[in-house]
Amino acid sequence: MSAVTYPRPIAEIHQIEVTTLCNLRCVYCPSPRLERHRGRPKQHMDPEVFERALWWARRLPHQGELSLTGIGETLLHPNWQDFVAAARRALPTNYLNFSTNGLLLDEAACEVLARHRVKVYVSLHRPEKAGPALELAKRYGILASENASAATSAFDWAGQVDWYVSAPAAPCEWLRRGWGNVLVDGRITTCCLDAAGAGVVGTVYDEPGSLSIEPYSLCDGCHLQVP
Repeated sequence: MSAVTYPRPIAEIHQIEVTTLCNLRCVYCPSPRLERHRGRPKQHMDPEVFERALWWARRLPHQGELSLTGIGETLLHPNWQDFVAAARRALPTNYLNFSTNGLLLDEAACEVLARHRVKVYVSLHRPEKAGPALELAKRYGILASENASAATSAFDWAGQVDWYVSAPAAPCEWLRRGWGNVLVDGRITTCCLDAAGAGVVGTVYDEPGSLSIEPYSLCDGCHLQVP
């Protein structure tokens, strides 16, 4: 494998953070600390910003998987169904997914997700809710996997929260593949752990191909390795 060189253009939009609101307050997640510690407000993504993020995804040369997830709970966004439909129209054959805690994953939600071929990763933060949500997702054929990483493969969000680290060290796929993460306000960073937006390199209103990815300050405290 050839060595990764930096900086280089963002190759794909891997993640769109549609909301920073969550209906849980997990101590191992930066979400409850957004306003107090991270300088980012709780908010939903504006539909115009979402459309612009998809505009980026349609124009990048190596666009693959797209995850409509971030620091918040996707199903809390009042327009999540419209967003799912728009993402599928924009990327007819790409793998689309998002993570959810399962609290709002009911029959109606599963029907929408199945119609648009969107998979979900169900986090096991609340087993009494996540368990029934898992069974529903299985029934509708939309379950990608369950996620118990907070216990089984834990990390401290590159030093942003007080939690133990048991996840194995591995090369960072975000750096290796050149992935971009669209934050809820339309800024683009290059890491899925970037709760504070420390690595913002531009916005969705810049031109695709004009923004670059390279290691930055958050990498210093991360369990993942710079490839």
